[in-house]
Amino acid sequence: MRLALGLLAVLAAAAASQATDKQHSYRNFKLIRINPENDATLAYLKSLYEEESPYTLDFWQPPSHVGGVVDLTVAPSDASSLIRDLSARGIHYIVAIHDLQKAIESERSVASWAHPPKGFGYERYNSLDEIYNELKRLKRERPSLITLIDIGQTHENRTMLVVKIGGGQNLDEDAPSIWMDAGIHAREWIAPATAMFIVRELVEGYETDPKLQAMLDHVPFYILPVMNPDGYEHSRTMDRMWRKNRRPAECHNKEWHTVCCRGVDLNRNFDWYWAGNDAPHISASGSSSDTCHDTYHGPAAFSEPESIAVRDFLEAYPPKAFISLHSYSQMWLIPFGHRRRSYPPDYSSALRPLAIKATKALEAVHGTKYQVGTGADLMYEASGGSHDWAKGALKVPFSYLIELRPRNTLFGNGFLLPEREIIPVGNETWAAIRVVADEVFSQFAQPFLRGKAGKKPEPLTLHKLGHRVTSTEQTTAASRSETTVVETEEPATVPTTTTTRTTPTPKTTTTEAATVEPATLSTVSCEDYGSYCRLWKVFNLCDRRAVQKLCALTCNPQCRV
Repeated sequence: MRLALGLLAVLAAAAASQATDKQHSYRNFKLIRINPENDATLAYLKSLYEEESPYTLDFWQPPSHVGGVVDLTVAPSDASSLIRDLSARGIHYIVAIHDLQKAIESERSVASWAHPPKGFGYERYNSLDEIYNELKRLKRERPSLITLIDIGQTHENRTMLVVKIGGGQNLDEDAPSIWMDAGIHAREWIAPATAMFIVRELVEGYETDPKLQAMLDHVPFYILPVMNPDGYEHSRTMDRMWRKNRRPAECHNKEWHTVCCRGVDLNRNFDWYWAGNDAPHISASGSSSDTCHDTYHGPAAFSEPESIAVRDFLEAYPPKAFISLHSYSQMWLIPFGHRRRSYPPDYSSALRPLAIKATKALEAVHGTKYQVGTGADLMYEASGGSHDWAKGALKVPFSYLIELRPRNTLFGNGFLLPEREIIPVGNETWAAIRVVADEVFSQFAQPFLRGKAGKKPEPLTLHKLGHRVTSTEQTTAASRSETTVVETEEPATVPTTTTTRTTPTPKTTTTEAATVEPATLSTVSCEDYGSYCRLWKVFNLCDRRAVQKLCALTCNPQCRV
């Protein structure tokens, strides 16, 4: 009898562990939208989310507070029972999507289904290989602007590829920089698509926009378009609604059967109040110790190769701004998200004012409105988040998590944002990111450049690299390149400032530069903010006012070259 039970347990475990490797259909799954109107409704929904539920549910927007929208999907076999239960309790709901599989199929454009495209498209949701191949193509075309960096590998041996966009191929741990990642949650496809759109805007803008070129020459971007490569590919090929990474299955006994579940929620795996360990009086809100839960925080902080790779890179090259792209809700989230009414010291003086300025720029593009605040205050508490860790542990001055379109399922299909919205989302998000980038340049790069007024600019020196800088022929999704190590002198010291400035400095903005006539350039530093200045003079472009301001040394005859 024991042998038979043991054999059954083994077979059940094998079946359970393999279940997630079968292609998942969402035919006739329904998306239910609920607005909890009282504490009783909220408590009931929280019990379904946090405890073992009698229904097969997937919470897209978990219950947080009275009046906070809750989105959940339910399997066809449980839909009727759940709806009867909601009605019996007097809970108002709407069926936002009647057939989730049809919504998944409608996510792609008609042209993509009729004629599957080859290669990369900025208006499409692309595979990991297509994204990496596009980055390598950009690297081949602009080798002096773009560097590809392999920062680590995943559970399934995929490369985590960071693209650096900025003047010069080398890394400098003291230079002010901006970090952006996307796709930490596999099913949030609009995030990697938006990250790639911003890559294109940076690359093309460097050739045409003097202010952007000046910024990138001194404040490079480091962009990780897909932070969860394994999960992203699994969501494309096997289970569109997969969220976590692909950590091997962990099994545990559950009454009369064995349950095996894979994956860790990477945005609960960072060491900032991870599982509530840093403050025992605080519950591990927003994360779970259940391996089968979508918010499983992992066996330990930084237990996953993906979060380890990001941590190690950012500790070696700490940025001045940290931006993580997610979906959905149209929110610009500020630390801290682990507890309501918990804020960094510079929340009101620096973080929130810049966030409001950025969201106003975003709204000006297509009229899209964003809420600004902490995730805990606006949605729900979540411990172990990457942007909280970046601000709280790494002390990054500006750290944000951006929840992209749509606002909710009344105005879209939640995670299943149609491809036709990729370009509008990219345009408006870039307008907001540009505001953050301009602030970083104004606050951290320009004071250093002004301090060198009258001196010929010197190239920044470098530290020895510990990461892999790839060539255009290296870095496939499943293989690593040979290590390229750059050795130079110790880095020059770049002065930093606190997040609250006492002496404001002029900012570079996305609007046209202030009018500067040649006669007044003598009052401006005779400094060139980029090596491109010589080219403007060669091509007789010094009559442009923006160029006059940025390239005083070469364009102003009163300055000596």
